[in-house]
Amino acid sequence: MEVFIHYFIRIVLPILIIGCVLLIVVLIINRYIYDSFSPRFDATKNEIDIFLTNLIFSPFDETHHKTEIEQFKKAIPFEKNWCKKLLLNEIIFLKQNLKGEVTNKFHYIYEQFDLFRYTQKLLKSRRFYLKCLGLFQLETLDYKKGKHYITPLLTHKNRDIKSRAFLALISLSPNKLESLIDFSHEITIAEEINIMDILHHKKTKMPANLKDWIVSENATIVKLGIKLMIFYNYTNENKKITELLKHNDKAVRHEVILAINSLFIIEAETELIQHFSHEDTENKLEIFNTLSKIGTAESENFIAQLLETKTDEGIKLDAVYCLYKINRNYFDSHFLDNEDVQKMVEHVKAIKK
Repeated sequence: MEVFIHYFIRIVLPILIIGCVLLIVVLIINRYIYDSFSPRFDATKNEIDIFLTNLIFSPFDETHHKTEIEQFKKAIPFEKNWCKKLLLNEIIFLKQNLKGEVTNKFHYIYEQFDLFRYTQKLLKSRRFYLKCLGLFQLETLDYKKGKHYITPLLTHKNRDIKSRAFLALISLSPNKLESLIDFSHEITIAEEINIMDILHHKKTKMPANLKDWIVSENATIVKLGIKLMIFYNYTNENKKITELLKHNDKAVRHEVILAINSLFIIEAETELIQHFSHEDTENKLEIFNTLSKIGTAESENFIAQLLETKTDEGIKLDAVYCLYKINRNYFDSHFLDNEDVQKMVEHVKAIKK
């Protein structure tokens, strides 16, 4: 024990003290640098904001604008990367928040400040987040001239970069949506949301090969294909969509049930009823929601039989709600002696009121 204390005092303690001193020194230096740099950064940001606002809202004069930009480059520390990054961030911010004809100037400003070269450096960087930042800049600015610099990243070994590159390319070239069928990896929910967001904002045409998506070996492509069919109200493949109720992926089946509802595929009623017992609670409830829209007497008989058996109370309540939506008068002459069902009917009627 005495030997340990000796070594701790003579070796470990001095190292800890020196480490703490160095850490304090580093923190003080960083704080000094920040305090020294912050006023310059804020002043530059204000200058950029004022300049861009005046430039964007003034009548376009290429010669005059070019001269103004060249003069402004000399008024700010434009040669510094932090300044270029700041300038580009402000351009992107304005691009995202302004509408109308004024947005036509952003590409001109981007090029006149030679910021595309800065974006290219980001795309060539070995750092993951810098590559993604470069892709984000091209996509947000809708700079179609940059799509050729995105293509090499489609085969990048990093899955996230490859995915981000595909999304950026689709955004800049909507006709590239067909190429999504070649995705070999699983499309995440976040990627799905991004793709659907692109479709909403770009008013993209329906992929010519969409019917092939729902027979892909990649379940996430199948799921996305069904989503797109709903989005485009594509009803030419209703039979194939219905057949996908036999798919081994639960998420795909869930999307199929939603599609039958949205596309009003009334011929799928029998298949939905047949597959009901094979589904989990989530899909069962979605089947009820769909049958409440497309259901006929066949659904009435199916749900009536279900209510007569020992079924989970949560399922029963949704079954009653579904049957009530199919036929509001059904319970006026059925299940009158079933107290539990009548309570559920009263609950459903109260909700509908």
